[in-house]
This record gives sequence, structure tokens and C-alpha cells, in this order.
Amino acid sequence: MKGSIRDLPLIEQLAIEQAFFSRLGEDVSTKNPDSLRSAADEEIVGNYRAMGAKSYDVHVNGQRVGTYSVRVSKGKAETSSKRLVISDHGKLYNCIEDSLDKNPELVGEYACLMAQNFAEWVLETDGELLDGCELVEDVTPAQPPAVLGTTLRIDADKVGRALVGYLPTPLAGLIGGDSDGE
Repeated sequence: MKGSIRDLPLIEQLAIEQAFFSRLGEDVSTKNPDSLRSAADEEIVGNYRAMGAKSYDVHVNGQRVGTYSVRVSKGKAETSSKRLVISDHGKLYNCIEDSLDKNPELVGEYACLMAQNFAEWVLETDGELLDGCELVEDVTPAQPPAVLGTTLRIDADKVGRALVGYLPTPLAGLIGGDSDGE
């Protein structure tokens, strides 16, 4: 038997690696709710919610091989904005007619605007709230930070070196361990 998978013909290496990828891909999939990754994500997110810890070093056989972290959105402060609402169309139309009578230069320019647009324009330019209109305040409540997902960064070479002596040498070599056992 040969000493390393890398000693096999190229197509055989590919077949072996594809088989590992297919089987292991199911376990590391973030899309499979029954995967090992989903269970680990649930645990790390639970730790974040309970203790606030967002990042952990990942160790294999006592050696640091990467990091596992929770991605969190920034929270948003409460916001408010005001918008003009027509509460009485009749009063507003009367007010617009009076305004146009007093300012005939506005007739050609603004007579074709819709009442809402005209009322907003008057409020913005003159600071005047026309009859039949009111300002309504819209409040968007504060949003706490939310979990967006997790990020797992693993250095395959470090994992391979950490597993030398624990896996058969050809398998450890496949993921980056020293093939001669050092």
C-alpha cells in the first residue's frame, strides 16, 4: 500500500477527495438544519445571547486552528419623523383658494399641484400649517442588535498538524498534516 493519498493517480485523488467532500459537506452545511454546523451554530448563538461572547478560538488537540464567531447587526436608535396629513379636504381647498387669490403669481405655478403637495410646499417654505391639515409623528422603535449568522474560519494545515498521530498518516496528509508524522 502506498504511503499517501497524494501518491495515487490524479483521478483517484479527485474521487477520494470528492467522496470526503460530499459526506463532510452535509455535516458542515449551513443550509441543513440537522447538520453538525447547525448544532454548533445553535450553541454559539446561545452562548452569545446568554453571555454576550461573539468570538471563540477553535482548538484541535490543544492547538489553535481557527476562529468561530457570531455576526451581529448594529442596533438602531428610535427614530421619529413628521408627515403632513389632510384631515379636512374642504378646509384645505378653501385655504388654497384664499392663498391663490392673495398671491396671483402662484396660480400658474402651483394651481395644478395636488392639494397635498401644495400644503407640504407651504409648510416647507413658509412654515405655515394650512387649515384642514395636521402633522402626524411616526415613531420607529429602537431595534436591538440581531444575530445575522456565524462565521467559521479554520486553517486546514493547522488541523492536519494537530491531528498527526491521531489519524492515519495518509488521511492527516490529505488535510495538511505532515505526511511523515513530524
